[in-house]
Amino acid sequence: MEISNTSDFRPTHPINCYRRVACLIHHQDPLFLDLLGTCHTSTETPAILQPKHIDLYLVNASRRLTTYPPDILSIMLAEGKLALDLNGALMLVSPTCCEPEATGHTNILSIVEYFDDGISSDVTMFPPHVTTSVRELNFQGCPQLDNITPLPFCLINYTKGKVSVVWTARPGSPFSVTPLTIDIPPLKSIACRLHFKPNMNNMLYAAEMECFAYYKVTIHQSTNNWVPITAR
Repeated sequence: MEISNTSDFRPTHPINCYRRVACLIHHQDPLFLDLLGTCHTSTETPAILQPKHIDLYLVNASRRLTTYPPDILSIMLAEGKLALDLNGALMLVSPTCCEPEATGHTNILSIVEYFDDGISSDVTMFPPHVTTSVRELNFQGCPQLDNITPLPFCLINYTKGKVSVVWTARPGSPFSVTPLTIDIPPLKSIACRLHFKPNMNNMLYAAEMECFAYYKVTIHQSTNNWVPITAR
């Protein structure tokens, strides 16, 4: 028996979007579904994100090369410090010989990928590019709806290039982040605030806030990393 599912794509900014979603099945390892989308406007047309871009990104990430911005990688490639393998992925050139290193992306068990995601666990398969200083913010009880103090947190850039961050928000959500878009210098952090504006008393509110980060030098060509934070 087959069951059909529908996935909606509702972007809020003209960028590439990528998220890997887990499906839990009883007595079976998790299944993963890659969701890709590219939003275009009349004035901005980013390059269309395709599955092959994700495959190359994973290989480059396993070789610890995605923490360098594309302009630095291009210079290293031109200087012979990097080479392209047969699939078009980047690889470091071994300093002891003229042949490129053969290391690459290895298959990871789905159960390991599910638990060691760097979000619900401190263990992660790849070093983070951009993270938040906290994973969860709680406003507690709010007796005065028109006088709720925003909660501070920081975004941390672990890469060697400037990144741009764009927060996505569902229309009508009581939670929002300021600034909505922001640039973070390499290896630096920047302060943000989470706002909470509920419209009813005696209600429970919760949401996962999501932002996409990409290198500033290639706004319309890079693969985005998504960074979540839970608000209550």
